[in-house]
Amino acid sequence: MRLATIDIGTNTAQLLVAERDQTGLHRLHTAERFVRLGEGVDARGRIGPEARERLLDTLRDHLQVARAYGVDQLSAAGTSALRDAANRDAVLASVRDTLGLSVDLLSGTEEATWSYAAACAAFDNLSGPRLVVDVGGGSTELIVGTDPARPRPSPTDAIQDHASLDLGCVRLTERCFASQPPSHDAVETVDQIIDEALAARAPAVGDAPTLIGTAGTATALALVHAGPDSTGDALHGDGVVLSSEDIRCWRERLLRQTVDEIFELHPEAMEGRADVFPMGVILLGHILAHYELEDLRVSPYELRHGLTLRLRASAPAPSS
Repeated sequence: MRLATIDIGTNTAQLLVAERDQTGLHRLHTAERFVRLGEGVDARGRIGPEARERLLDTLRDHLQVARAYGVDQLSAAGTSALRDAANRDAVLASVRDTLGLSVDLLSGTEEATWSYAAACAAFDNLSGPRLVVDVGGGSTELIVGTDPARPRPSPTDAIQDHASLDLGCVRLTERCFASQPPSHDAVETVDQIIDEALAARAPAVGDAPTLIGTAGTATALALVHAGPDSTGDALHGDGVVLSSEDIRCWRERLLRQTVDEIFELHPEAMEGRADVFPMGVILLGHILAHYELEDLRVSPYELRHGLTLRLRASAPAPSS
């Protein structure tokens, strides 16, 4: 059985085509397009017509690829930008009427559940509490839990607490950084905003949790850290572990660079995100500092993988 999922985020729309058999899920194809659906949503509260057209073009391409793979089931879901936009119903209706695609609007709890399940699915050698962080374009998700595979029966039961902070890298960059490099005052403002949000809403964790980073900012930083020729293969196996000092050094370096200089660090990883990447790294650094943790383990799996786990859970079991 072949499954396809599309994650419509604030910055990207990501496609995953996977094959399900008795041994699990096997990735056949992934694609990421930079839609910037959340462009201006923080300021205006609405998704603009240009962003809507970018979304339609991207979804049209993703659907064509999924059909070429002969998928048996397809699911699409939207997150922060769609949740926050006053005209989300009109945008979703446009997608449905134009492409025949129904998009689920995930609640913060649903997004946390399946982001957590995906991030943890990459590791089978962890024990103790886990804190999963997903720095997205419109929000940052912090999810505390245990192993979702055992001994608890479902990803929902594995989660002990979570918070969705309106501190995404696109949202904060638009709000606070008028230029890149940003001014000293702009950086101080961002630091204060993040610290106050974490102090007010960050969930509590147990002793010595494993911090797992998932999705765009974490995986992009792992690739940048590994070097300009690194590929996604570097994220698998033992994966990439970034120390708090690594993240601090990258923060300082990025805050001195132009967007073009940031892009050249790793053109593939920075495509579509170079201008908001420094803000994502700032957020990761603050999270490590808030929880007094020394390192971040990067997962190669993200929400689109979690949506596939959700789709698999609702699908009939494959025949032998």
